[in-house]
Amino acid sequence: MKIKEKLYKTIKSENNYEESVQNFDILTEKMHDDFIPYRVEQNVMMWLSDDGIIGEIECIFPTQIEQQIPLTKDKNTLVQNGFPIIDTDENVFISEVRVFKNDSHFILYLSESDKFNKEIVSENLTFYAQDTELVAIRATIA
Repeated sequence: MKIKEKLYKTIKSENNYEESVQNFDILTEKMHDDFIPYRVEQNVMMWLSDDGIIGEIECIFPTQIEQQIPLTKDKNTLVQNGFPIIDTDENVFISEVRVFKNDSHFILYLSESDKFNKEIVSENLTFYAQDTELVAIRATIA
């Protein structure tokens, strides 16, 4: 999954985990009825605007991992406030989304890579990217 660009403002989101159905959900304030659903993986859907703004990411019974995968920060990592715009001209399908959860947050691992050189912080979401490839999303649970 590729990032096209970054918005220069943050976007609020509500991040939830529903244990009874093993549902991980990121719902942004931008979600609207006209957002387009994309199947990211067998158990993961993402709704994007025409411009690539994330409205919602929903993971139902995703592959869960017991241990957090340590992400490796490049020595020249750029840390910015904002929100990534997903490149809808590129394929958004990922072979396997893995999820780590603890009491305060969950992390969606979207890449086999554990390296990142961009960290984009938006309220209670942190996006990790290697150049334009989205590597992971950390969502703080309210």
